[in-house]
Amino acid sequence: MAPPELKSEVLWQYLRDPQFILLLIAAGWTAVLWRGRIGAGRVAPLVGANLVVNLIFFMTHPVFTPYYTIPVAMLSLWTLLFATLGPHAAEAVAPALAQPAKA
Repeated sequence: MAPPELKSEVLWQYLRDPQFILLLIAAGWTAVLWRGRIGAGRVAPLVGANLVVNLIFFMTHPVFTPYYTIPVAMLSLWTLLFATLGPHAAEAVAPALAQPAKA
């Protein structure tokens, strides 16, 4: 088993792979939430830490596999999506629930 190390060829393989786009979207969305422009800022540190820890782990191992970071990216994107849409969805449903039901 090889010890973890940062190799430029592994980094370039991740940068050229389509999964890098998903990671960029997740990182950008996390940064927007962290700055507080959207009302789900408490999720940003959790998603940011998840991205950083997983990226450090996968990019310091000498084997590149195209699908390694896809679960991390998708978990981050789903978490960000539900954190962003959660408050807005509740506001949209609240007026409908406040009206009395018609028989």
